Amino acid sequence: MSVVVGVAPGHCSHAAVDLAVLLARSSDLPLVVAAVNSAAWPPRRPISGVDGEYQRFVAAQAEAVLDEARALVPDDIEASYRVHGSSSARRGLLEVCEESGAHRLVVGAKQNEAEGEVALGSVVTGLLQSAHLPVAIAPHDFRAPAGARLERVTAAYSGSETSAELVLGAAAIAAEAGERIRIASFHTRPRAFVTARVGQEVEDQIIADWEAQIREDTAAILDDIERLEQQPASVEVVVGAGADWRSALRAVDWKDAEVLVVGSSSLGPLARISLGSHAVKILRHSPVPVVMVPRRATEAYAAQARANASHAG
Repeated sequence: MSVVVGVAPGHCSHAAVDLAVLLARSSDLPLVVAAVNSAAWPPRRPISGVDGEYQRFVAAQAEAVLDEARALVPDDIEASYRVHGSSSARRGLLEVCEESGAHRLVVGAKQNEAEGEVALGSVVTGLLQSAHLPVAIAPHDFRAPAGARLERVTAAYSGSETSAELVLGAAAIAAEAGERIRIASFHTRPRAFVTARVGQEVEDQIIADWEAQIREDTAAILDDIERLEQQPASVEVVVGAGADWRSALRAVDWKDAEVLVVGSSSLGPLARISLGSHAVKILRHSPVPVVMVPRRATEAYAAQARANASHAG
């Protein structure tokens, strides 16, 4: 297995490479740094004239961005670097992931994102809609502390059965790496409270009842985590509430070397990740890198957790 990170000419790759290094070190996996060259696809021979000059220029750019990435990868990380020809950046990165048995794909967010918001470019959006493995997205200003491993994994819990499977699977993976796991649920103040002019006292009671229900639901997940053969370093449950998604995500504390795991498994068969979903709203306002997990990967997470628990039994 490996961690694959995509880099591209004209895009600052520092954040994505930093996140990929953090994940590779934390999982004790090799790193594959990939630059996709779509100008060389489909392969044609012989290449000459203007077309040949253009292809050589694009290939040189891809090699240059790999050289930039080499300077960012520390000596303790086993890394390889490759230019991959494909019809598109999205398809090319997924092909590299398949060829290298990737455990995670890491990409960077757009650089022109608004303050406190993670903007998704067309390549990242396409990956989120078609990937069969977890996709980690680094905010453009993310920097991991030198030599750091993940301090904690926070798994977002929505109350659904598939969300619970994701949390349990994330706990099993965190346990194998000796990491801490946190179960987090986020909510915003419902618009209906405003239009219906619900009093503050009534609103507070409704929110308190919702938080109590979340904590009751997660108690069953905590019991399942206790049955894992390998235990996470620690387990906790938090609820973040706010007037909007940005304030809700910042209502809880975050570590410098932490990721937020968000599932897309309840979004239906036609789109692995819906860009109108709460999952993507959480992604866009997260203060830490987000690992988006599609349905197929969620099922693999759950299977890993079941295997861990069966060993314990």
